[in-house]
Amino acid sequence: MTQLRFINWKVWAAQLLIILAMGLLLHKSIQEQDGNVQLVMLTSIAAPLLVAAGKQTLTRSLRFHMLEIELSTRHLLEKLTLVRMSLLGIADLLGLGLLAILMSAWMQMEITVLLLYLLVPFNLTCFGCLWLLNRVRTPNCGYYCLIYSCLVALMQTILAFNPSLWLFESSAVGVWQALLVLTVAGIASEVRGMRKICRSLETATKILV
Repeated sequence: MTQLRFINWKVWAAQLLIILAMGLLLHKSIQEQDGNVQLVMLTSIAAPLLVAAGKQTLTRSLRFHMLEIELSTRHLLEKLTLVRMSLLGIADLLGLGLLAILMSAWMQMEITVLLLYLLVPFNLTCFGCLWLLNRVRTPNCGYYCLIYSCLVALMQTILAFNPSLWLFESSAVGVWQALLVLTVAGIASEVRGMRKICRSLETATKILV
């Protein structure tokens, strides 16, 4: 509950606006044309945008030089970081799940396949941002994460207007599943790395004290 208050209301508002905007775009596009690959790719752009909206919460301590203050609180930095990531991740997954339900209902597609199309770019963006946060711990790391998220969104936009249809054939589902497993493994590895960094910072602070 404490960390819910820590996360700025603007973050929740931005994520809600992204989901609403994508939902409205999807609904309007389906009314004008039949459901197709282009609509799926355009809707999946919501994934990196959601990550970009929440990145400031994870980089806030570095950006405003608050790390020393958080290290001196009664909660472990590792615990604070994991809780914040969990809250943002749950909110993002709920939003993506809602989009998948809407697409499934409006486009008559399997929801499990749609979730694959949404989760792979989401996981790819999360992995890249975590990789950057673990290796570039400067006040500007949030901007690097934003640039990376925008690059993923740009790549999806390019694919949306120049769709590789084979990616969305039933025979390619295995490729998406493999990408999902690889990105999950990558995220798990980077989360472990972040936990180690938090522990080392806590240990260094205790030694200095």
